[in-house]
Amino acid sequence: MSEGYATETTLVNAESNVYDRGLDAAIGLSVLTFALGMVTLVDAVPLSASGAALGESLGLILAVVVGGVGIVGVSSWANVTLVESQRVRGIALGLVVSTLGLTVLAYAVPVTLATLLGLTLVVEAVAVAVAGVASRVETVDTSPNTSAGLLAGVVFGALGLALGAAIGGSLVGFDSPAWVAVALGAGLVLSALTVLPREDVGSTIPAALVVGTLGLTIATAVVGVGWQWNPQSLSGGFTGGAVIPIFVLVGAILSSWSAAKCRAGFGARGREFGAFLVINLNAFLMVAVMATIVVFVTVKGAGYAFHGFTIGALSALVLLAPALVVAVNNARTPAGTDDWHTGARQLFRLLPLAAVGSFTALLLSVLATGDRLAYPFTYSVQVNRAQQSLDTAIAVTPEPTVGSLLLVAPALLLSVYFFRTYGSLRNVGSRVEWAETIRQTLPLAVAGTVALTGLFLLVGPRPLGLPLGGTLGLAVVVLAAGAAVVLAALPLVGVLTGEGALADRAQDSATLFTLGVFGSLALLTSALFLQATATVTPSVGPVNVVPGVALAGAVAASAATALVAYAKRQSGETLQRRLLGEEIALGLTGVAGFLTLLGLHVAVTKVSFTVFGVTVANAGTLSWPMTMQTYVPLGAEPGGILPAVVGTVWLVTGATLFAVPLGVGAAVFLTEYAEQGRFTALVEIATNALWSTPSIVFGLFGAAFLIPRLGGDESLLAGMLVLGFMLLPLVLITSREAVKSVPDEYRDASAALGVSQWETIKSVVLPAAMPGVITGVILGVGRIAGETAPLILVLGSTLNATESAQVLDGFRFTAQPPFVANDALLSASASLPTQVWAVIAAGVSGSPSMGWASAFVLLLVVLTFYAVGITARTYFRRKLTHE
Repeated sequence: MSEGYATETTLVNAESNVYDRGLDAAIGLSVLTFALGMVTLVDAVPLSASGAALGESLGLILAVVVGGVGIVGVSSWANVTLVESQRVRGIALGLVVSTLGLTVLAYAVPVTLATLLGLTLVVEAVAVAVAGVASRVETVDTSPNTSAGLLAGVVFGALGLALGAAIGGSLVGFDSPAWVAVALGAGLVLSALTVLPREDVGSTIPAALVVGTLGLTIATAVVGVGWQWNPQSLSGGFTGGAVIPIFVLVGAILSSWSAAKCRAGFGARGREFGAFLVINLNAFLMVAVMATIVVFVTVKGAGYAFHGFTIGALSALVLLAPALVVAVNNARTPAGTDDWHTGARQLFRLLPLAAVGSFTALLLSVLATGDRLAYPFTYSVQVNRAQQSLDTAIAVTPEPTVGSLLLVAPALLLSVYFFRTYGSLRNVGSRVEWAETIRQTLPLAVAGTVALTGLFLLVGPRPLGLPLGGTLGLAVVVLAAGAAVVLAALPLVGVLTGEGALADRAQDSATLFTLGVFGSLALLTSALFLQATATVTPSVGPVNVVPGVALAGAVAASAATALVAYAKRQSGETLQRRLLGEEIALGLTGVAGFLTLLGLHVAVTKVSFTVFGVTVANAGTLSWPMTMQTYVPLGAEPGGILPAVVGTVWLVTGATLFAVPLGVGAAVFLTEYAEQGRFTALVEIATNALWSTPSIVFGLFGAAFLIPRLGGDESLLAGMLVLGFMLLPLVLITSREAVKSVPDEYRDASAALGVSQWETIKSVVLPAAMPGVITGVILGVGRIAGETAPLILVLGSTLNATESAQVLDGFRFTAQPPFVANDALLSASASLPTQVWAVIAAGVSGSPSMGWASAFVLLLVVLTFYAVGITARTYFRRKLTHE
């Protein structure tokens, strides 16, 4: 093996290229085999599949692999995620070639998936053995130690013992003691082959023997799909459907471990990489153990929860857009370095990007082929005390329609994200006199449009019977939209018509970029709200003006951004590249902003918008009956739990709004103002005791103290307050510790500048402590979101509600104190914890499956709150680091 190829980004000679490329392909094939083993373990693809059915399944996997590798490759080419490591590139290429080869074989050779996996293990065993022999005869340059080590010998000895026991038992029977001798002999032989020879032989030949034996056992159908073993000493048995995937997983791990040692050249580097692999496997095992409960609830409830779940491929792509942006940002650090282990760790930065790219490719294939992608399964309901199985499916349809709100949410999120990454282009680019005139006039035009919107909002579109909305309002909307489309085209025109190189033209057009993006978005937004209050929808033929302008603006901003990105790639000046990066961020802000306005227009006017066969409509293609429908009496078609989901969200939101300000305020007072003595010590003891108080006590407090003072009935507000009192101690404890952890140097430096104590706390201490505060809130939300006992006492166990709590619409002003009333807050509401309790524990409902599904949805709600909290904590940490 070439040490140059192992550590550098260029090849040294053809011999090293063949050896290293071959090992990269072997590792890629092992990774693919491991993935197929996991797929067959959960029976996503049957082991008995063959022919066209198997080819279609592997074709989908090929699309996923090509999408993941392809998007990383494109990102590397575009200098977004620099991938220089030849190892990373080689393994990725080997993964693609392996998947393509298995897909072709599935169509060409009439074999089952089980046989194909067995043959794959045999190929991996041969590749590992050839690599070890090539190193031993010094065909390639490696640096193996004198032995693979005692630990490896013990592991392979144990594997040999297990294989020997299985083979001996099959040949002579487990009733004869001879199988013990066969097992011991196999274990001793493999252990000796590992410890006694040189490391290159000891790390490859035993692995090849084990992997090859497992592969031949599967390929020759000794353990086939229909194989079954029922020992008399056990109440159950073993089947081929469970044993074959385990054989495949074990073989893939061994072959990848051995190939990786060969690829690293054995010796210290090879052993270190082997240890690295073992550590990661142990870490994965720990995570798997911690996730057991989550997986169990998911398995029990996901079937019922996702019955009838359908989404259009285009809608799914829209939802994936923010994830793609986050994955690209996460992968910006180079994925490979000269050090293998650093490169392997950094490889994990690419995995999210590869995963999102895989899903994107899969969804694009659905749109391109027009074939509906469905995963059929069954779920059970209980009808008349008898379990009844129903057929359903999770489906991705090729329907080119996306819901307006489904477009607005990701687009708005992306516009905010790109705007925050945008710095400033002030005093950059050439000054144009007419552009400055437009820049000065633009605020007046926007203000006039907003003023007209306010007028129509107050007096209606027909004040004094005059049709101002249909005349003046219509004219202003058309003029504003026309001006917006002209402004949106300015960045593209400036880049295309300027003088000099493309990068220079792009930099000179910075003024037009800011004017075009901000000006067009401002004008079009004001026009959108004006047409809503004036109740007009101007159109040119079948195309509505406002969404048409929004689409044109998005296209123009996309084209300008693409040109600037290409110019940035060609530029060699650091300052110019930074400025062009600001233009790219601004252009992407414009693209996302225009798409947001397009979705808002459809949502406000209730009029769909179609262009080139793609439709934005209020009725999208996302259908999730479990969370989007209210209760329907259990039967052949059970309904959903939307009121319980809404109730849980309001409970957690209300408790957080109540507890966080009080907890943070108390923490600031106790840490920054109160004298540290017996009083603060007593408060600390009381707070810790309150956090340890059983939740049922809080429920009793709410039932005995709060409910009589809140109308005497169980209510949503009582539930919010009880959960808020439960959350308050943890927020206080964590916030106090976070404030204490802020170094005193921060306070001293602020005081030295003459800043008051409150300004120091507000501007210095709290921002520095915010990550710790949010951590406490995250932990507390995880507890209160699933609390059941206190909610039963103060909220009741409303089950199968048919209406959701309309909290926002329930506020009204009164002439008597408290002057603001809300009947929704003072009424009982359904919640997920009480519904789970009633369905599963109390047996109120007729279908336990619905209880497990409710628990699964509750888990998703809690994880959503976690995600919001973690995002906020990450934001404050980065802000603290960079500012």
